[in-house]
Amino acid sequence: MNDNLKQTEKEEKIVIEKIDVTEFMEGDSIFSSNGISRVKVTKNGIIKILNVPIQSTGVSDLIDTFKEKEPKPPKVQSWVNPESDIGKALGITKKNAAWHFDFTDEKYLKAKEEHDSDLGMAILMKGLAVDIKNKSGAVEIDFKKKIEILKSMGMSGEQFSQIVGDIQSLTKWTQEENESFLG
Repeated sequence: MNDNLKQTEKEEKIVIEKIDVTEFMEGDSIFSSNGISRVKVTKNGIIKILNVPIQSTGVSDLIDTFKEKEPKPPKVQSWVNPESDIGKALGITKKNAAWHFDFTDEKYLKAKEEHDSDLGMAILMKGLAVDIKNKSGAVEIDFKKKIEILKSMGMSGEQFSQIVGDIQSLTKWTQEENESFLG
């Protein structure tokens, strides 16, 4: 084992608390979730874990809003033969024209990629439970500048994806949690 490598992170046990809900009171934040995204950083051969506070508040609404604006693939017409899998599934007996979505359209793929990237950035900004400050120490409020700050700090695509995934996982059961809960 490398002497420079120090193990500071111990295996954590999943703690699940059952709460019997008897009423829902307006103003209670019973459904809001928060947690920590553990992000790996390696500096000079030493692995460091950044504990980044995250939250789920407002993320579902954000995803719903983006879902409404999700690009749709164009419809194209093509011929379907009765012997093809599609022809058999449709139960046609002769060659027919059919409309279908073209999920390979370049313009659609580019728009979808941009939409998904924007959604990921929006989830990150909504789900981070820490302030992002500019060089002068003031809390940054501009969305694009916040992204620029994180990129300039060296946040990789993998780290970005991990934090976004962790934010989304705050309210979803993992297989390990299900086993711990049911076991």
